[in-house]
Parts: sequence; C-alpha cells; structure tokens
Amino acid sequence: MKRVIIKVMITSLTVLCSAIALLVVTPSSFANSTYVSGIHQLTTASYRAVSGYLYRSPKLITKLHNADNYPLTTFYASKSVNITRSNGNRAVYYYVKNGNGKIHGWIWRGYLVRVININQQRQQINHLVSLIDSMTTSNHNRVVSILKKIKVHDPLSTLSKEIQTISQSINNCLDLTKLSQITSIIKSDGQTMNTIFQNGLDKLYTGIVVIHHFNNRAFSLAQGLLNLIH
Repeated sequence: MKRVIIKVMITSLTVLCSAIALLVVTPSSFANSTYVSGIHQLTTASYRAVSGYLYRSPKLITKLHNADNYPLTTFYASKSVNITRSNGNRAVYYYVKNGNGKIHGWIWRGYLVRVININQQRQQINHLVSLIDSMTTSNHNRVVSILKKIKVHDPLSTLSKEIQTISQSINNCLDLTKLSQITSIIKSDGQTMNTIFQNGLDKLYTGIVVIHHFNNRAFSLAQGLLNLIH
C-alpha cells in the first residue's frame, strides 16, 4: 500500500514539474512570437539601408545580413508586410534585394532611406507648373486659390481632395484631363517633390541624392508651386 502511495506521489510530482516547465517556457516563446498580416506589392523603389538586419521571413527569426555591411548598396523594395509582436508593438517591414538579388531579406521600413533622382523630380515639378499655367483663366485661378488655402499641417491627401472637388464642377474636357494628371503626379510622388521644395529649388543637386525624412504635408509643395506659377 505504501509503495502504491509513493508511486502516486512520484507520478503527481512528475506531472507538476512538467506543468511548471511549460509555464516557464511558454511565456518566453510567446514573447518572441510575431503575427504577420497585410502583405502588399509595392511599386519598386530604390533605398539605402542605414542600420538593422535583413531577415529570411517576416517572422523575423533568421537573420541573413547585417545592413551595416552594405552602406553603399542600393536595395529595391517590392513588398511590404505588417507585423505585430506579442507585446502589441506594430511595424512595417519591406522585402528588399540588391541589383543581382544575392543580398535580400525583410527589413524594418525605418531603416531604409529613399534614393531620389532629383532631375526626374524637377521634371515632374515643371510638368505640374505647365499643366496649371495652361488651364483656362478661371480654372487656373481656382487651382491657385486651392494652393493658397493649404495650411502648414495639411497632408498631401488634402491637396488631392481639393483638386478633385473642383474637377466635379468643370466642364472643360482639356482642363479636366490636366486636373487628373495633376492629382496623379501629387499622389505618385508628392512627398519627394515636397521635400525638394523644402530644401529649396535653387540649391544645386547632382546625380542621385538621398533624403532620409519625408514630409507628409502639402504646404511646402503648394508654396513652391505658387512661387513658380506665372
């Protein structure tokens, strides 16, 4: 009888120890878990990686490369993903690779710096100005009035919406086409043009320039266009 009791006690202790071990291991594993959602295709753009690691997958388990080893490498982003840590922290990661595809992986978006072709952006700015200037007088003035209304903290989406609003009351087909083109240009790369206006168009930009922080506000873009519109 005593032997049976002892065996039962040993079995109970074994089960208890196993349960304790699970309690100890599980939080650690859970703390490192990553929930992946919202994978999207990106319009391919070029970046430099200023820090961080490139991971094999969005689960962020296996490190493939240290970005510090590739300060002058141009990476091309093609996909984005939203990740959520078990502690609730959220971040957006991009899938990037270099020109020959040998260096690749998922990296936090905040570690990437956009590579900007200033000459291309200047061409877009000049195109915007020519589109506005070539509109009929009344519609030209309406666009200019919108630019004048833009406040310091307005996002680029506000500028696009304002332009789309006036297009609903315009009957001139040519002007409607130009407004559509203006909206498309602002949506496609308005942040970059905004940054250029902030830095000043009179500065000399040569070749490829790297700008780290984009500004989402439309004010600089609106003010810059007003200065260039005749």
